[in-house]
Amino acid sequence: MHTQRSDTSKNTAASHKATVRQFLRAHDEVASKDELRAGTDVPAWYIDQIASTNTFYTSLNHNGQYVASKHVVGHRATHDGFWRPEVDDGVAVFHRKETTKATLKHLAFQRPSGITAPEANDLLDRRCYRALRNLADQQEIHAVEHRNTTVYVHSWPSLRDAQLSQRETDQPTDVSPADTDEEGYLYRDELLATFLSVAVSEIQSIPPERAAALVLRQFEGDSFDALERRLRRNHSFREALDYEPEDVPDGTSLWRAFDDLHPDELRDCLQSMCGDLLADHDHAGEFVVIDGTHIAAWANTREEIDDGEVEGASWGKHEGKFYGYKVYIVVDVAAELPVAITMETGSRNDCAAFEPLIEEFDERYDTDDLQAALADAGFDSQGNREFTQEKLDCPLLTAINPRRSAPLKAIRDEIKELFKNHGDEIDSPYDALERLPQEQLSEYGVEVGSVEETYIFQAIKERMHRHLRAGVERVFSRLKSFTGLDRVRARKENNVETHVVLSAVALVATSLTAKQQGKPGLIRSPSRLI
Repeated sequence: MHTQRSDTSKNTAASHKATVRQFLRAHDEVASKDELRAGTDVPAWYIDQIASTNTFYTSLNHNGQYVASKHVVGHRATHDGFWRPEVDDGVAVFHRKETTKATLKHLAFQRPSGITAPEANDLLDRRCYRALRNLADQQEIHAVEHRNTTVYVHSWPSLRDAQLSQRETDQPTDVSPADTDEEGYLYRDELLATFLSVAVSEIQSIPPERAAALVLRQFEGDSFDALERRLRRNHSFREALDYEPEDVPDGTSLWRAFDDLHPDELRDCLQSMCGDLLADHDHAGEFVVIDGTHIAAWANTREEIDDGEVEGASWGKHEGKFYGYKVYIVVDVAAELPVAITMETGSRNDCAAFEPLIEEFDERYDTDDLQAALADAGFDSQGNREFTQEKLDCPLLTAINPRRSAPLKAIRDEIKELFKNHGDEIDSPYDALERLPQEQLSEYGVEVGSVEETYIFQAIKERMHRHLRAGVERVFSRLKSFTGLDRVRARKENNVETHVVLSAVALVATSLTAKQQGKPGLIRSPSRLI
């Protein structure tokens, strides 16, 4: 008898399940419990406890009054797991995790920047503060105060820190320096005095006065003999360097000083001057941009190139084919200054040059306030993102490299079109994700918390902050136009590196001179140096 009742119960449940499924198919796969009671012969007790079955989900909002099949929710959900069909009361919200508690825990753990109560309210279309608070009290998720709001994040400290780091760049920002129209000039003897005050404590390999003379040479492109003549003829230069006419070193001595000067000592000077300048900017150290350019080797004939007579140079591709070197810099966005600089052979891949540059920057500067590092598609790799997070404790926001895969190229094009048409309407990366074709994201394997979603998420953030990258192009322009970055007149690799770092030092010395002379409007105006 017991077996017969059990079989009867199973048959009845299966019959009710089939009836509900049939009704849902006829009503666009979603219906209210009241509609099920009125439109089917399924008993009320089954409808009341329908959420306890493995076949149907009830809505997270509207007090669970709407019903949909588990299969349909899983199939129609967007990449973040939500399905939001329109119903008589507005929108019914379903999630693959089924319950409010499981959904909120999933979002707190898997969303790249955690979740706040207002964000959860918007996503689930219901009040979520108490549910989130209970999860935090039960230590299933972690609650942390961040910029005057409570953020619910992963319970693991390492993942929690990464989420909070991501939240810093969820909204677009602009910390670029404002353009100024200040009139006036800077004088080269003032620049020599400014640099000399720094070089005295940082330069050990050669006399600091000779290092200052080499900085002056960057603006003129002089030969060493021409530099000697310039120093002998100009009283103000000699006075700044504390030279009597008979003390001015000859061209050969100046060349030997250039040959002996160690690039890392120049980097020490660069660090010292940048530290002084960055202290004046409210947003200094919050965003940096990483980029590279190429410079041609000093080779007179093809024979010299083919014979490999130019030390450290090689053929490479950057805006066409070239023979020479690649120069990489880190630029602070707020100050628009090159704070770190490295040089590689021309054939070096951008991704391979990334880690030495980041290590150089990390060793010399406090990065506690850093919110993000930005770079172009040449630096797009999972390894670089992980290295940046590990070293700088901030995300690396790069453009998508379309050569990685066809789906990524399609997604990159969609993001580009999205920001072209709706850029002013996008307030966060989540807004952009919802506007992207969900089928395309699913084909690429994008799900909440996945590596793929984090990658797309950060590519969207890069678009939101792309305007901050413009400063690095202006810095390269100044380095080439005013301080001779691309006027290489050396063949020894160490000498070329010295020339490269000298160009950055000369540019920053100009900015520091403007600050010390009380002309802040000329900090980014090397053209006013006379």
